[in-house]
Amino acid sequence: MSVMDGQTYPFGYGDEELQRLGEQHRIWEEENQRFLGRAGFGEGDTLVDLGCGPGFTTLDLARRVGPKGRIIAVDRDGERSIPRLREAADGAGFGNVDAQVADLEQFDLPSESVDGVYGRWVLMYLPERKVRALAIRIASWLRPGGACALAELCNYLNMSIYPPIEHFGVVAEALMQAAKGERGGNPEIGSVLPGLLDGVGLDVELSVTTKAIRPATPEWRWPDRLFRQLVPKLVDNGHLARKILDDFITKWEERAQDPSAVFFSSPVLEVIGRRPGE
Repeated sequence: MSVMDGQTYPFGYGDEELQRLGEQHRIWEEENQRFLGRAGFGEGDTLVDLGCGPGFTTLDLARRVGPKGRIIAVDRDGERSIPRLREAADGAGFGNVDAQVADLEQFDLPSESVDGVYGRWVLMYLPERKVRALAIRIASWLRPGGACALAELCNYLNMSIYPPIEHFGVVAEALMQAAKGERGGNPEIGSVLPGLLDGVGLDVELSVTTKAIRPATPEWRWPDRLFRQLVPKLVDNGHLARKILDDFITKWEERAQDPSAVFFSSPVLEVIGRRPGE
């Protein structure tokens, strides 16, 4: 069985979804760069990018570590994401990117072989017991003084919009159920991570980031793509009724034209776990 069989990303790997992920990366880039800086990732480091997808952050990491560093980028999608990353890395002249097809449930590295581990919005798609096992492996990979930087949602259903939309909570719940997928992931795994990393002997630092976004701003493209592109799929997979979808989209389009509207994203818990040492 290949690493892809029966374990696909719940929203697929089509061109439209990869474009949405690229937009999402651009909208959250400033926050992510600050996060990478707080983790201390820098010149000459060997870093792991967990669930790298088509490699938007992988290339950011490659720039940070420079030609003397190395990025080990891992994703289970060997059909679309890893080939795109390899092409992008080659096009940008990054010879320090090692893109591998592997499932995070089995992926492993030698002890004390890397300076840092990064992952964002990827552990939420794994069963919690698998995240616990992965946390043990991550702690073993880190050299003394190394750090893992993991950013995950912690209160998924806290996303909201003002003025309110009647079915907003129902849509958010449907998105959460879809994100759990066949694997039985935990879309609020961020709440669990501090305890997990404490338990494997890492020193934990926490911060929370979120967004308040108004229409007619570049950032609005992110929730707009999320709801227009992903929510219709919730009807196809049985998570949402067609009438609720139609009512929601009508109201969402109204909010998109309302200068007083504000979309509030789910909070993201940024967790840095440092291995004690030099």
